[in-house]
Formats: sequence, C-alpha cells, structure tokens
Amino acid sequence: MKGSVKERQMILTEENGKRFTVCAHRGFSARYPENSIEAFEGAVACGADEIELDVRLTADGVMIVWHDNRLDRISDGLPGETVSGSEFGYLRGLNTGAKRGMTARFCTPEEVFAAVGGRIIMNIHLKESGPDGCIIRGLAGLAERYGIADSVYFAGSPAELDAMRKYAPHIPRTAIQLPRDTVGIADMAAEYGCFRVQLWSGLYTAGDIDLLKSRGVHINLFHAETEEEVSAAFAEGVDTVLSNNADVAVAAAEKMRGRA
Repeated sequence: MKGSVKERQMILTEENGKRFTVCAHRGFSARYPENSIEAFEGAVACGADEIELDVRLTADGVMIVWHDNRLDRISDGLPGETVSGSEFGYLRGLNTGAKRGMTARFCTPEEVFAAVGGRIIMNIHLKESGPDGCIIRGLAGLAERYGIADSVYFAGSPAELDAMRKYAPHIPRTAIQLPRDTVGIADMAAEYGCFRVQLWSGLYTAGDIDLLKSRGVHINLFHAETEEEVSAAFAEGVDTVLSNNADVAVAAAEKMRGRA
C-alpha cells in the first residue's frame, strides 16, 4: 500500500493508464436495484472502472449503503420512515428492489468491500460524517483492513470534506458540486485539498473545466446516460463519467479511447 496522499491520488487518477473512464452510479443501477451488491457486481462484470456508493448511519449506529434518508422511494419501507430513524435489523428485512419488481436487501460498506474490493475503484459519497467522524473513521479503517485503501476515495460537500480532512487525511478527497453551493467548485477543491471534483451536469462552464485542468484536478461528471452524452462529456474534458447505464457508458468510453 502506498503511504502518501499524493501517491494514492496518482494511482486513482491514472486509473491503470486508461483515459475516459466510467463510474457506475450506485452500481449498475439501470439494471439492478441501486446501491445493492447485485448492482456493484454488475458494474464489475460490465467493465466499469469505478463504482459510486452512498453511506449513511442507522439509528443504532450501523453504516449502511443508501442514498436517500427516506425509505419508501425504492424499498417497501413505509412513507415517513427513514434510515436515521430505523435500526439496522429492521432495514435488513426490507426489499430495496420492491418498486422495480426485484429483490435486494440493504448492504453494508463492509459487504461491498468484501464483494468487489480490489476489483474496482470505489467512489464513496458521504451523506454525513457521523458523530466524531465515526463514518469516516470506520470506512477508512475498513479500507485499510481489506487492503484497498489505494482504490478508495471519499466524496462530499464542505462539511463532510472538512471532517474527512480531520479524521482520515490519508484518504483522497473529491469535492461535489451541488445546486445549493455558495462557493465555486474549483475554490472548494482548493480549500479542502481535493484531487478530484465531481461536476453536476448543467451547473459547470467550459471555464470551470479549463481552470480545473490548469490546476491538475481530475474531473468527474454526474451524470451522462446516453452514448452521445458520454462522448460529449469526454470531449469537453471530463475524465470520469458517472452513469446509471454503465454498459452504455463503458461502450462509449471504449470508442473514445479507440479514437484518441
């Protein structure tokens, strides 16, 4: 395992020497229930370079892989129920594929690490840092224990980035652009020592890309779903595209590499 943040950033940025790389958003979520082991395994199988997963904390302090705090958007949880208000045992009994006629269950970060760790880069979006940074410290510890700290990076907004820098400074950080931001994405990345940014489709300008490139910052984009969108993003200067349609994005990336 490489020791310095700079070395880890180099490894993650190079992506094994490939250009035009694909991050499967919440796994291969167009085909499988999002943020499920099946979706992450599917992303590996279709050739994605990275997976993106979201981490939250349950009412009894268990880290869980889930995007929304609410449960009823895609699972069979009841309206008004939340991850933060539910214990892990209850969540484990829910079907996270219910709204799509599929079957899947809530998983933990450790289960994801055990399933696909070492086979794909992990973009871990922290929705919160937890009391005393417990989520950040827990994830960093798991990454070290599974020997995959060189293929993991954290992503978040300013509050989470500040906690990442405090509790796990050795894990590379990515600044996420959101519609509610009050600071420019390039400035956010500089302030929190981020080696990557994650742009939001429609919020960035060509000037943002030029500035980030001049500073040596790797650029992710959320999101692109068609071959045309993926190809256009790469042509603009995006390095890694997040996509629900991982297979489509992988095919588009392979075409771009063939032309380069």
